[in-house]
Amino acid sequence: MRTAFVIIAAAVSLSAVACGGSTGRAAAPDVPAAATGDVAAGKEIELTARGPVPRHLIAGPGDRVTWHNGTSSDQTVTMLDGTKSGVIRPGRSFTRDFPTSGTFAYKVAPGDRPGLVEINLPEPSQEPATPAPS
Repeated sequence: MRTAFVIIAAAVSLSAVACGGSTGRAAAPDVPAAATGDVAAGKEIELTARGPVPRHLIAGPGDRVTWHNGTSSDQTVTMLDGTKSGVIRPGRSFTRDFPTSGTFAYKVAPGDRPGLVEINLPEPSQEPATPAPS
């Protein structure tokens, strides 16, 4: 059941990206598709020989995301917004702050393996508003 939820959540999320999503910006036509079975909440991405894990990371505004090179070769992360990690040596990391909501596609080289960082606003509180004192 959890796998089905993750796949559905990823499909909905990717559909939102394709339609401009909740960011209010039109999606770039060359945004790479993230694997629907590899979606996770968190702040760390492991660079592996098969690509970034998870391929689709969901975090919140103000979060710092870290890509850790777990391979035995140099890696680079290039965001489609122009941010570049430079060479990430084996065992080293690259970190980027995400101060605002949005969808940030990237590619990992060598191999141009795609990934996606989605920064979402927190869920609104379900508690009723407290009236101001009169």
